[in-house]
Amino acid sequence: MGMVQSLAIVVTDPRQMISTWNDRFSVALGFVSGTSVLRRLLSQLALAGVQKTIVLALKSMGDVGSDFGGDLNGMELCFRVLPTPNAGRLVDAATAEEIADADGDVLVFTENLVIDFSLIERLLRSSDHNAVVVDKSHAKRSLRILADKEMRVKATLPKCSVTQKNASEDLAPVGLYKFEPALLRSIARNRQHRLNDDLEFFEVALGIHARQIHVMHAEPQRVMTVNDAVDLEAANFAFSSDTDQFATVERLHGGYWRYPVREHILLCNCHFPPAALFDRLSERLPELLHLYPSGHREIASRVAAMADLPAEYLAIGNGTSELIKALYGHLKPRVVIPTPTFVEYQNALAPNKVISFKLPADNFDLDVDEFARFAKAREASVAVVVNPNNPTGRLVSVEDLRRLASSLATAKCRLVIDESFIEFSDAGKENSLEGFLSEYPNTIILKSLGKIFGLGGARLGYLASADNQLVHEVRRHLPLWNINGIAEYLLWLLPEFRDEWKASLRHTRAGIASFSRMLSAIPGFKVLPSQANYLFCRIPDAWTGAKHAAEVLATQHGVLVRHCGYQSMRDGDRYLRLTARTDEDNSYLVSALRQINDEFGSRQAASS
Repeated sequence: MGMVQSLAIVVTDPRQMISTWNDRFSVALGFVSGTSVLRRLLSQLALAGVQKTIVLALKSMGDVGSDFGGDLNGMELCFRVLPTPNAGRLVDAATAEEIADADGDVLVFTENLVIDFSLIERLLRSSDHNAVVVDKSHAKRSLRILADKEMRVKATLPKCSVTQKNASEDLAPVGLYKFEPALLRSIARNRQHRLNDDLEFFEVALGIHARQIHVMHAEPQRVMTVNDAVDLEAANFAFSSDTDQFATVERLHGGYWRYPVREHILLCNCHFPPAALFDRLSERLPELLHLYPSGHREIASRVAAMADLPAEYLAIGNGTSELIKALYGHLKPRVVIPTPTFVEYQNALAPNKVISFKLPADNFDLDVDEFARFAKAREASVAVVVNPNNPTGRLVSVEDLRRLASSLATAKCRLVIDESFIEFSDAGKENSLEGFLSEYPNTIILKSLGKIFGLGGARLGYLASADNQLVHEVRRHLPLWNINGIAEYLLWLLPEFRDEWKASLRHTRAGIASFSRMLSAIPGFKVLPSQANYLFCRIPDAWTGAKHAAEVLATQHGVLVRHCGYQSMRDGDRYLRLTARTDEDNSYLVSALRQINDEFGSRQAASS
């Protein structure tokens, strides 16, 4: 038998299934852009010039081989069944009989991968004969890699628990490797003395082979692992056209966890909660999902203790959006609102019931006296102030708000203040009007707890007012069980992590200051000072527009940002709202924005 110059081994488990409400099929046969995961990979290997590929099926072939003949575009294709697989798929690959005839390097695939062709080419061209492809996004993998500065594997570790955080040098294999045949043959000879899992594979490889195993980083969105229906959707997103990708993210209002993107849209505290909170939550998860949550009275008492307010002041909602609709449903108001601001306060009413008060474009600060006169002149029944404002991050002082509340009261106009971001401000809750509610019964405060605690998915917020009759009527507009059991239990857990939460707020304030400095250093970028965890930025004049910038960031850099073209304001398409996240995420976004700025600068220079 002749020597095989280029060989690939694809390990797959036909028993690994994707189940939907309408179908059930092997993961390897799931479709990405109209082609099955396995066929897509095999076609790429053939195009890359691989001479022979072995599909190694664990336990049974199932229906994995039903769509293939013995040949694919000139590449020899063989299917093998491994009746008794080992604990590790790398060990399974090393035992393939075809290794004995291999002369060139062997590509090994141990996961159901949807891959960019350039990554296969890069791996084949690499001068490193032994390499493992890694990234930092595969946290669920069962193996971690430690590498030195020369990108050589120094050690392997088992996966960390939920409460452990990967060290910065920890990397996760994506399931794609390149090995010299001699190394694989050595592993096969030693396997009877080992546990035969992938951790042992690397221990043996590092111990008995003279050559180093190098690390190769996968570029963002160049490789996707498919294990379930969500992974399959993410892969279809990652390998769709730029136009389709941006259309998908534009219509989303959450659910970003399904897609392989970084996001600077959601306004939640990214430094809280700690992993230990999720461990505590998991201890009661079965009961929380099996049983009904408590009613409104019990949950209001938990929030009252946290907010240091009487329970009768509070109505608890499934996020502030539910409370806005309940409040409006009772009041049937005519609303005045400074713009730009959080659009839900406008969208929840018919357009003829909302009057915009345009904020000055030089600083977007609210003149409360002028706003009060505006509200009275238009006979508004409700005036809304988001404080700090979203998207500008500008703050109205407590003194100004008290004066506004008093002025509006003379016209029987209620003041609604959204304080969802107040803890992010420099003085924190000292900027809140909650402590003065008894003095201003015409004042209503709304607050999202998901934002300050980093728990947006829990959907939890409250309305507070000293007007007990109003609170009673708002409660009547809410469902009986509008707060789920997980959110309820979080109210019991959060006090245990009070110190960590306070530290996270300090971290957020330091992060927003650093983020602002980095963004301000981009030529032509204008950053408005903020008292929240996000920044309102005017893009350079040379740029096409904020929506175009958001599209470039999403499709070319895998980053989601909020453009403000939808806002009720002049030149909205010249502004971006950017949420501060981790230092690494912030630096990545700033680097991407600099690249965009350089590209526009080059075009401008070329046209002049």
